[in-house]
Order: sequence, then structure tokens, then C-alpha cells
Amino acid sequence: MNKQQQMQDILKDTVDYYREDPEGRRAVDKNGDCEYTTDDGRHCAIGRYMRPEFLDTEWEENHGIGVHGLSSNIDYYLKHEVRGLDEDFWRDLQDMHDVVGYWYRGSLFTEPAHGLTDRGKERYVYFQDRITRGEYDD
Repeated sequence: MNKQQQMQDILKDTVDYYREDPEGRRAVDKNGDCEYTTDDGRHCAIGRYMRPEFLDTEWEENHGIGVHGLSSNIDYYLKHEVRGLDEDFWRDLQDMHDVVGYWYRGSLFTEPAHGLTDRGKERYVYFQDRITRGEYDD
């Protein structure tokens, strides 16, 4: 599989996963800040692809590295099968997950309870287009 297809697959998998229940599946602390993992096993977008030894709340607390702080060392933390993808791709994937305005959080009576908002759909298509145009190719 080429890298562009792999990125498209990861993007689709991530959106499909969080679309089911954005609030219930996100990994956030008591302050609402994103975490790689939580004690109950939820993960952020990057956390879902990290090696198991780094999916420990104690490790995260001791190292204090946010997703954007992984930067040039990101492959070290990731599972073997997803290594070698552009760092900007991972940052943008995390942003897709983090931006609350991309996800419905309503009730069935006021708005859809789950899924992407119109703004989120636009961002998703934009992200797909960037991958297709090769903007994440090394």
C-alpha cells in the first residue's frame, strides 16, 4: 500500500471511529485537555496508533509531551505499520480530532447527536484533498 492510500485509510478510520460517539470516545482529562490515553482505555487520534508501552497515563504524566510535542520523533512512539508518514499528517489528524467545532455534540432533539458538522465535513474533504495532492509526501 502506498503512503497516500495509507493516510487516506487512517483518516477515514479516525473519522469513522469518533463519528460514532465523539464525546464518549475522546481521551480528555478533567480539564478537557486531550490525552494519549485514559485510565478507562480511550485514546486520542494519535494514541490509537501508538505503541502499547506509551499508552500509559503514568508515562504521559511523567513526560508531559503533548501530541504536537512528539514532532520529529513521532515514529518512535508509533506502531511499526504506521511509521514513515509525514509529521504534519499526524498533527493535522490530531487537529481533526481535537477541534470541537468539527463534531456534533447535541441531543437528538436539537441537532444530530453524533457525526461531523458541516465545518467538520469541509475539513475532512480538505484533508483528503491535501493527501491526494501529495502535500504530506516526504
